[in-house]
Amino acid sequence: MVETLIELSPFSLVRSPTTSELETEGPVHYVVVPGRQDDGLWGPLGAVWLSEDGQRGGFLVHPWALWEGSEFVRGYRSALRRGWTPSRIYGYWRREVRPRGSSMREERRSGSLSQLNDLVAAM
Repeated sequence: MVETLIELSPFSLVRSPTTSELETEGPVHYVVVPGRQDDGLWGPLGAVWLSEDGQRGGFLVHPWALWEGSEFVRGYRSALRRGWTPSRIYGYWRREVRPRGSSMREERRSGSLSQLNDLVAAM
């Protein structure tokens, strides 16, 4: 999720990033965040990501977790409004999901945000 959006309602689902937003970001680090998807099954909610320089980040929502993933995006935006940096938010989630040991929870790197978006959609 690219942080240039304006929330219209706290109950609305987030929109998908545009192709332009996805293609302007190069390599990123990411961690997949698991949880209960909208259909009640356990799986990926999306991925929290951080740019190589640590200045930009966000949360890409899995298509089967629109409601739950949108909650993560709202939490991400809230943290930014409270003065957290993208690097600090990413570090928090990296520590939060990593200790449980599943390979889905390991920090990884993607060649671009666009590639990560495709990966999240295919999980």
